[in-house]
Amino acid sequence: MKSNKLMSVIVIVIIVAVVAGGGYYAYHYETTGTLKVSAADTPPSLTGVMDVNVTFSAIALHSDKASSNSTGWTNYSLHDKTVNIMDINASDAAFLSNLSVHAGSYNLMKIYIKSVSVYIKGGFLNFSSSTSVSLHLAHAFAVVVFAHPLTVSAHATTSMVTDFNLSNNIQMSSHTFNMSASVIIN
Repeated sequence: MKSNKLMSVIVIVIIVAVVAGGGYYAYHYETTGTLKVSAADTPPSLTGVMDVNVTFSAIALHSDKASSNSTGWTNYSLHDKTVNIMDINASDAAFLSNLSVHAGSYNLMKIYIKSVSVYIKGGFLNFSSSTSVSLHLAHAFAVVVFAHPLTVSAHATTSMVTDFNLSNNIQMSSHTFNMSASVIIN
């Protein structure tokens, strides 16, 4: 008798777990889309600079439908993705990540960059030989205001290229990276 009750309890627990897991999967699947995030540099390039290695750590998206009791920001990790974005244009941008994002409309984005290092040719800026210089980040993140809302649809992929203009963002005289970017949405 006790083994029948125990078996019944086990069967009920398994059924509840399967139904709950299936419900969560269906809800998540029905309410999310994919945001493909890439990075590029707007030409022209920097004189004397050979590489610009940027380590992206995260982005945050702000919902344009944020409720009054919420900040509207959702953070997404990029798992410290480092790319050399020097001379990479928007048409063949460097892939950063595919993010599972709640379907909706977004009006702002924060781009978090962990580090920037620049490889400089010898003879440029009083460096006798080629060398790598780590730049100081002027800010913890850059805020990008979308000209038109970024819309992510459920079951679909939206592509976004963060286009840096390195010649405007990098001040080699002070070894500073100011972080500003525009966004191209496909």
